[in-house]
Formats: sequence, C-alpha cells, structure tokens
Amino acid sequence: MGWRRVLWKKQPFPDNYVGDSFLRVSKKCKKLSLSETLYGATAVTQEICSCVGLVVIFFGISEGNLNASVVLALTASLSVIGYVMTRAQLAASVKDDFKVACFYVVLIACASPVVKTLTGSVATDSINACTTFLLFLRLIVHDYGTAVAIVNPTVSHNVGVFASVCLASRLDNDRDVFTLMTVAVALFALFPSFRRYCRDHLGRGCDLLTTIAVVLFTTIGTLLFAPHLHLVFVLALLICNFFVPALFVYFQSYKQNIYGPWDEAQIEDRESPL
Repeated sequence: MGWRRVLWKKQPFPDNYVGDSFLRVSKKCKKLSLSETLYGATAVTQEICSCVGLVVIFFGISEGNLNASVVLALTASLSVIGYVMTRAQLAASVKDDFKVACFYVVLIACASPVVKTLTGSVATDSINACTTFLLFLRLIVHDYGTAVAIVNPTVSHNVGVFASVCLASRLDNDRDVFTLMTVAVALFALFPSFRRYCRDHLGRGCDLLTTIAVVLFTTIGTLLFAPHLHLVFVLALLICNFFVPALFVYFQSYKQNIYGPWDEAQIEDRESPL
C-alpha cells in the first residue's frame, strides 16, 4: 500500500514520513516581473473604465449634454464591429445571435417604462450610494482571468445590471432609459467577451491598444460630462496601474525568500524518510 497525503487514515509509515507524491501536488511560486504585473493590471483598468463610463454617460444624458440617440447609435455600431471581429464562424451563428439581440432589445424596450418609475419614492442620495456599492462589488467579484474563490461572473453581471437600473430610474423619459440600459448590456455583457478575445487571440498588442483607447475615451468623458469624478478616476488608475503592481513586486521578494522554489537536492532530501 502506497503512502497517501491524508491525516485521517492510519498508515504503516512514520509520522514524519513524506511520500513521493507530496511535492508533485505542490505548486512553485513563479516570480513575476514588473512588466508582467503591469500588463495584468490592464484587465482591472478596463473594468474600472466600464463602470466609470456608465456613470459618465448617465450624467451626460441626465444633464442634457449627451444626445441619447447619438449614444445609442454609437453603442450599436461599436457592438456590431466587435461582433464581426470576434465571430470566426459568423455565418453559422448570425441567425441565433440576431434572435438573442432582438430579444434583448424588446425586453429592454418593454422594461423601460417600468424602470423609469421604479425608484420614484427613493432619495437620490440612497440611489447614488447603492449604485456606488454595486459597482465596487462588480469590480471585486469580476472574472479577471484568475481562478480564485471570490470570482463570480454571474454575481458580477447581475450587480452591474442592477446598478444601471438604479441609474436609469433617475432619467426623465423612456428613450433615455432604453439607451442607458443598452449601454450597460454592451459594457457589462459584450465588452468583457471582446476583451478576452483580444487577449487570447489577437495578442497583447491589441489588448493594450484597447486599454489605451478605453482609458482615453473615459478620461475625455469625465472631463466633459462628469468633472467631479475626474480626480477620483485618475487616482484609481494610478493606484491600479502603478502603485499596486509595484507593491506586489516589492513584497514578492519576501515571499520568494520564505517560500522559495525547491532545488533538486532539497526535493530529494524531502522525499526520503527522516
């Protein structure tokens, strides 16, 4: 009978015995460079831009600085371009995808009158606080490509849509509500798939260009339509893209010293009975 890595079973081996399979299930820590860490932060940056962009469009529409029809046309155009880029077998799926798109359009159009009056008795401060909390929660549980317990794509999508419903309920007419909800679906459902396609199939260069474009448009939007959010947005970008990666690389050296990878002599010594 071979040695098993369990504590609850009595085995005919000394207590300090370590079998051959012990280190096979152990993972070595890979030391990441600063450039790799900075690139990994771009996924968080894009998601921050999506959340801030939704709020910027809300302020632009609610204050009359943005035309809802123009925003809707631009969103539809970018969605079609992204769809054509990401669908390798376009002819095989275009019919089903068109049905899904029509379903979403009809659903949002029917729900817009209800959403407009949904929070009429709720104070604006409460709506703002709720929206802020939901967008922060989306940033926390969003899938950035790492398999950790806190990641939950379903919760991330639902809280993003709920935050957009809270914002849309403060708009004045059905067209504005329909536009903001459509933008929310594009940002929180379609754009993440486009980002993953760029990262996995088009390479880092395309992913970085997408990040730069999103940051540029969001920065211009905050300056034009939500200047009170511009400083917060810039600070969030600086912390996410420079401070946190540098801090991670700095503390990674301590982690390597404590839990550094085993060399061959250590492995052989560890796999033998003591």
